[in-house]
Amino acid sequence: MWSGIDNGETIGTIGSESGEIIKDEEHLKGARLTLEKDSVNAPYTLTSGVFGCFFHTTHLSTLEEGVSEFEAMKAEISEFFNKETSTDEEYDWILAFVGRH
Repeated sequence: MWSGIDNGETIGTIGSESGEIIKDEEHLKGARLTLEKDSVNAPYTLTSGVFGCFFHTTHLSTLEEGVSEFEAMKAEISEFFNKETSTDEEYDWILAFVGRH
């Protein structure tokens, strides 16, 4: 359900946090995760978004943290898409997700 954005064409370009994109994936149901290095605010920055629901930025110190957080967010977002939820449950999930990251 996850695939590289534009067949990997975004890797090496500048992302929304002014860093170099090193991982950039999109979920078929409408989400995106982008990991950048050397952004203006942190050594590594991970932006995550579920289209129409939320957008969140996480600042990280190391590549290992960045990759680990990228994979954790990927799993959580996949789980969110695989659940049948009410609007209130979706809102609660978003608040919890942002609070964890």
